[in-house]
Amino acid sequence: MGFAPVADDVLVRTSRRERTTTTLALGRGGGAGRSALLVDPAWAPDELDALVTEARSLGAVVVAGFATHAHHDHLLWPPALDDVPRWASPAAAEVAGRQRARLLAELDADERRYGESYPPRARALFACVEPAPAGMLPDPDGVLPRAEPVVHDGHAPGHAALWLQDARVLVAGDMLSDVELPLPFDEIAGGADRAGSVAAYLAGLDRLAPFVARAEVLVPGHGTPTRRPVERLDADRRYLDAVLAGRRADDPRMALPGMAAEHARLLRTVGDASP
Repeated sequence: MGFAPVADDVLVRTSRRERTTTTLALGRGGGAGRSALLVDPAWAPDELDALVTEARSLGAVVVAGFATHAHHDHLLWPPALDDVPRWASPAAAEVAGRQRARLLAELDADERRYGESYPPRARALFACVEPAPAGMLPDPDGVLPRAEPVVHDGHAPGHAALWLQDARVLVAGDMLSDVELPLPFDEIAGGADRAGSVAAYLAGLDRLAPFVARAEVLVPGHGTPTRRPVERLDADRRYLDAVLAGRRADDPRMALPGMAAEHARLLRTVGDASP
């Protein structure tokens, strides 16, 4: 599936792997050769090549990148864009650097699972992100869309949604999905307090809430963009409220692949944290 517009100057491409989204945000101004910001390019080797070709066919020149968090499916980068700067939140960039060997092992597991190999240059660029400064993403030439990282620790340390101010689009990373339940656990952190991760997830939803209220479009890291962002936030809060209260969670996502196991894992975590 190629890039499709979801708002003015914002396009999304969906990978064949786990419905992972790639967002292309076009810069200010019109005409050919518009500068663009590429968020979470995903996922298969041929898809990384194709999204560059498609962006160029749209007249876009990718001049910067952003990774929403330090999980391996969000740290890939197209080899054709090897000289383009990429950012993540300071905490996510620290995890990506410190845990790069482990993340590469997960990329190796992908190669075995899917039977597709990443070229050496893609592997060299993998997980190479710089810490973004506080506030808006750098744009010294004034050519990029105004983009503000919204940083929290839900799902992963330093997870950052990206608020595209002019388009009023919230690129949410691995939160607020229609195909994934809330996933507080962060395996990359290794030894993180699982019970504390649930509290961090709830705080992350609170951090996102004012941006969700202002957004015209929400783009999840996996799943379908929506023009009803508040419904996604409400669904996640209802689900977590039910789990924490010991009630039966009535959420249609529980029937989707892999989600029954994730639900059971959350129930165990909440149970372990009970006095």
